[in-house]
Amino acid sequence: MAGPDYSLKDLRALDALLRDRHVSQAANRLGMSQPAMSMTLKRLRTVFDDPLLIRQGNKHVLTDVARGLHERVQILIREMEGLVDDSGGFDPLRSRRTFTLILTDYIDAILIPSLQQRFRELAPEVRLRIVGPDPFRLARVFGEGSVDLTVSYFPDAPGDLISRRMFSDRMVCLARRGNPALSGDLTLAGFCNLDHVAIEPAEATMYRAVLDESLAKLNLVRRVAISKPDFVGVPFLLERSDLVATMPERLARLFTAKFDLVTFSPPIDLPPLDIQMMWHKSTHLSPAHVWLRDQVIQVCRQQSPGTEAD
Repeated sequence: MAGPDYSLKDLRALDALLRDRHVSQAANRLGMSQPAMSMTLKRLRTVFDDPLLIRQGNKHVLTDVARGLHERVQILIREMEGLVDDSGGFDPLRSRRTFTLILTDYIDAILIPSLQQRFRELAPEVRLRIVGPDPFRLARVFGEGSVDLTVSYFPDAPGDLISRRMFSDRMVCLARRGNPALSGDLTLAGFCNLDHVAIEPAEATMYRAVLDESLAKLNLVRRVAISKPDFVGVPFLLERSDLVATMPERLARLFTAKFDLVTFSPPIDLPPLDIQMMWHKSTHLSPAHVWLRDQVIQVCRQQSPGTEAD
């Protein structure tokens, strides 16, 4: 993309068009008028010599050129926002940058509502972008600058990431009220014979490994009826079956508040989950990233005073 009048505004408009695939929605995202966004799209089509968006039925789809541009555009926006913010110190009240966080739905559920509330109060124009975990490309996405931060249970984090412990959680079991497994004393053998739901975010095994590795030390294996990439659908499964799931207690509490489910301790001692905040060493001294990390720390401390963000 070239031209004497090129600006960060152009990149943001292109990003919004590629995200929403709709002129009016992209205009609303950026607070522009629909005619102004239409003119911007017309100019971008000329710059790239490509239509970018093509109507297909009652919606628009991205061209091959547009699909290839999108990730690069997001990286450029982040670099330009960082250049502007860091050159004169980060002013959260005036910044319009986007922070990208890698989170599982477990951390998303317990962290983002409070973090977003802080953003509304302290940085109303700053946006949060949440992406799912990609454990096999973690070092790469941080090195490319396409991600700012992650908060996760990740026992084997890449060496070029800096980490700080945020809080500790423990694994508990969750089942519907009235599940036969809850009647009487549950032996370890009986526990293994239950129908379990196992969670493997993005094919990573860190959550299920907490239980499975502990069982393996005793030469035991549980019966896994369903494997899922996330926690979000688990309570719906549990309410209508005799399945059980083992998950972090903080998330289980959220589910028991909304569903007719109960928690119980597994009949085996499990290691705690030490949840870490991790970031790339290249952003360690960046004022914007220092501010972002401080907001995460403050949220964690508010949720459990005296134990968070050691």
